[in-house]
Amino acid sequence: MMSIYKKFLIVIIPIVLFTFFTCQDNPECSSCGGGLLDGYLFKKVTQEDLVDIGSIDGVNIGICIRYQLTGLTEDDFDLDTIEIVDDCCCD
Repeated sequence: MMSIYKKFLIVIIPIVLFTFFTCQDNPECSSCGGGLLDGYLFKKVTQEDLVDIGSIDGVNIGICIRYQLTGLTEDDFDLDTIEIVDDCCCD
């Protein structure tokens, strides 16, 4: 019976520790601005995104952007909220 608990702990503890240390905010990446709680999402621009947002200065494939949605899908960008941010914000 005790071996089941030991196996459980051996599996769970490393997962919890890994999650705790990898999900910490990067102190070198402080210029991301608002996050998900503020209604902002982050993503690297793809070829398909350029159709919708290619008119914004500085936006190119692979650039990390912060944006809000106008609809229910990730493709519904609010063009007024798009801002180029550091690449580490998209990691």
